[in-house]
Amino acid sequence: MKKIRIAANSVPGEKAESLHYIKFAESPRTFSATVEGGDETPYIQARTAYQLVFKDGYIMIDAGMDKEVHQFFGHGKQQPYFAKKNDSIQLALKGAKKIIITHEHGDHVAGVLRSEFYSDIAPKTMLTKQMITTLLNKPQMPELQMKSSQLTDFTLVDFEDILPVAPGVVLIKAPGHTPGEIMIYIQFKDGKEYIVTGDVSWSYTGILEKKQKPKSQRDRIGEDATMIQFELDWLNQLPSKEGIQLIVNHDDIIQPQLVKKGILKEGLIITK
Repeated sequence: MKKIRIAANSVPGEKAESLHYIKFAESPRTFSATVEGGDETPYIQARTAYQLVFKDGYIMIDAGMDKEVHQFFGHGKQQPYFAKKNDSIQLALKGAKKIIITHEHGDHVAGVLRSEFYSDIAPKTMLTKQMITTLLNKPQMPELQMKSSQLTDFTLVDFEDILPVAPGVVLIKAPGHTPGEIMIYIQFKDGKEYIVTGDVSWSYTGILEKKQKPKSQRDRIGEDATMIQFELDWLNQLPSKEGIQLIVNHDDIIQPQLVKKGILKEGLIITK
């Protein structure tokens, strides 16, 4: 963590004040489909996006998705989708200083690739070399297929392990769920520290118990189990030893509790 903290303080300027989130869709699952060894207890996989708020603007983390892309995740079944909330994500993307994508799956990147504001938001969207490679050659679905002519539309970043991108904000390379997966470390103005964990796990239980997704899910997605286990082990030690708050993107149990505690704020700030 020392290296990450040094990187977080390498970009001059005032650090962020708060982290907001919005849930724009749901995928009903069970714990048995979420964590290895889980039971049949219902589990909602929340589809979320985040907004890191600074005094002079904000950074968006992930970009939502339209209803057509959402239907892919239902595997033939209709699942809850909140169109007005996704519309607010689109407006927030338009007003953002930067847009960080945690990985190249539809529920995280489609909101940029398929946006009516594409020409405005693509240039401030950061994509890694690995994300681009997937989107060009092996996208999760046809709707995410990127053309080589689009490469110059985005802010492309290539780094070995970590990359500071704003005051207190560091990207952490975390391949495994996808080749381009990243986590995001945030050090706030008041000194508090968060890590947005992306899809390394779909639940806090997976991290705290160091349990991967079920093998059927890992095989379906094509995850690298060795890399995921390394990342789960690393994340698992942080809350107790480092006092860092983890933000698990798809969780719908702990996130509302974090809102009540003031750790997360619900809803997005929209600027014109």
